[in-house]
Amino acid sequence: MKHTLLLFVALISFGSLAQNLPAGDPVHLGLSKEGLARVDAFLAKESENQHIPGSIGMIVRHGKVAYKKAFGKANLETGEAMRTDHLFRMASMTKIITGVAGLKLFERGLFTMDTPLETILPEFANMQILVGYDTLKHQFITRPAKNKILMKHVFTHTSGIAYPPFSSLGREGYLNAGITIAFPKGDTKLTIAEIIRGVAKLPLVHEPGESWTYGMNLEVLGRVIEVLDGRTFADFLRQEIFTPLKMTRTFVGVTPNEWKNMSQVYTQDKSGKKSVYTDEAGKRLLGFSADMSMDYYKNTNTPLAMGGTDVVSNVDDYARFFQMFLNYGELDGARILSKKTIEMIEKPLFDVATNDGVAKGVTGRSQFKAGVTVYVYPEEQAKFETISAGTYFWKGYFGTQFWVDRKEDMIGMVFLQIAPEPTRFNEKFRHLAWGSIAK
Repeated sequence: MKHTLLLFVALISFGSLAQNLPAGDPVHLGLSKEGLARVDAFLAKESENQHIPGSIGMIVRHGKVAYKKAFGKANLETGEAMRTDHLFRMASMTKIITGVAGLKLFERGLFTMDTPLETILPEFANMQILVGYDTLKHQFITRPAKNKILMKHVFTHTSGIAYPPFSSLGREGYLNAGITIAFPKGDTKLTIAEIIRGVAKLPLVHEPGESWTYGMNLEVLGRVIEVLDGRTFADFLRQEIFTPLKMTRTFVGVTPNEWKNMSQVYTQDKSGKKSVYTDEAGKRLLGFSADMSMDYYKNTNTPLAMGGTDVVSNVDDYARFFQMFLNYGELDGARILSKKTIEMIEKPLFDVATNDGVAKGVTGRSQFKAGVTVYVYPEEQAKFETISAGTYFWKGYFGTQFWVDRKEDMIGMVFLQIAPEPTRFNEKFRHLAWGSIAK
């Protein structure tokens, strides 16, 4: 009986471990001990100096985990140390998962990239373009749109659908409409359908296809998935992505038994003093009230699972997700996307040499596609970059970031819990990680 029990425990333990990518010797994976020591020193120093509460760094190469370490605290109030299995609010790192979900329906022939959005969501017919805002009458000044929103515009943030408060033109009107960002109040009774219908009533900030604006496009895609598939967006993610990829610690609502594994999110004032991120903190930083407190994720029965923001996960699960990309759409026998679709994501949309505002996307050297930014460089510029051309990356508001470098067969991630995310920190980690490549 004792041996049977031990065997059962061993099998349970093995099963849980089997969900993670295998570990490998960093040297055999082409990384230098000296380079990884510099990564270690940097992450440790940032936590020790309390620049950040805590962090997890992870590097995967050739399908194996070469580096995975936790530093600092997951909770400053309790003193709980950060662990590599802690859960994080992924915020905009949700977008690539939603992009993949949408592409699964694209592969099934339910739409093309030139399908007008209004044929799926009729509320997006007869859209208006924002020209100005009358502050005396408190109303938008608009004109009819010349172009229709196509599905390719939704995947690339070229639809004109904005994150309302982030548009200076008509900001007051957007806020008065009650759609502040993709974080509705935690106690909301609104459904995704109702929220997206509200978004459709707002004017676009530019003509579809003629410029680039970061906005609620992946939230809209989540609703498209519900309409075309029939399942809730949350169920679709679980059944079509999380379960096949064995992402057992990835959620759109945190179960009670997992809540203890959530890392706390902090912000800091100008003096560097840190405090728990609350609704009021969000209002101070962003200029508007939006529920970004931890309680938002406690309601596992919420009808909401917003496609741009709402996933909770950890580094091991996301490593599996990105390894699927490097394997051209498959992992451990589970086919998520075809090789051709993965190649489509990684291929530049526009000629970077055109200097087109649409092509420039976020940074002037990258293009946004299906929830990620793909680095593209003119030949001369590429000579002075450590980043491989074609690398894609994105980040989340609460401090998470990833990149996938096909040329180096490498995945990098650094997960933090401080908002807004410290750009300098993430860039430093990325450069140190690339600097560890020995061969």
